[in-house]
Amino acid sequence: MLRPLLFILAFVFAACGGGGAKPPAKPSNKILVNVDDQGLGLGGNDPISYTTDSITEGEAASTSEYGGAKYQFATAENKQQFDSDKQKFAPQFGGYCAFAASQNRLVPSDPNVYMNLEGQLLVFASQDFLDQFKKDPAGNKKLADKNWPGLVEKHGKAAN
Repeated sequence: MLRPLLFILAFVFAACGGGGAKPPAKPSNKILVNVDDQGLGLGGNDPISYTTDSITEGEAASTSEYGGAKYQFATAENKQQFDSDKQKFAPQFGGYCAFAASQNRLVPSDPNVYMNLEGQLLVFASQDFLDQFKKDPAGNKKLADKNWPGLVEKHGKAAN
């Protein structure tokens, strides 16, 4: 009686991936963000202005921090909008070139060369890199998303 029960339990355990399952990967404690010598992301431009396709320079008196970068805002409303969902409005890939990330490379971006894809801000090193990315935006974004954790692990610095 005990033997069939043990056999069934062993079968269920194996079928559910027991024993060989790996624990989930521990998130990296590193950050990787493209900032200038003053710690500004997007060259001091207002990140909310990228959603309107009219890049506006932010004001030094109106800043928020996210992911190791300081962002400046042209209006109090824009700062409030950013603060309500920083992950949504901050540039993806730490503000580094999205096309380079899709190729598993790290290249600083030009904050004036960008696109919004599925509600996310992507910046690029050059117009040529943006044009290359646009040939397969979904595929390139998927590759960049896949490569980004490894780039952070390799090039990032310890978070505060």
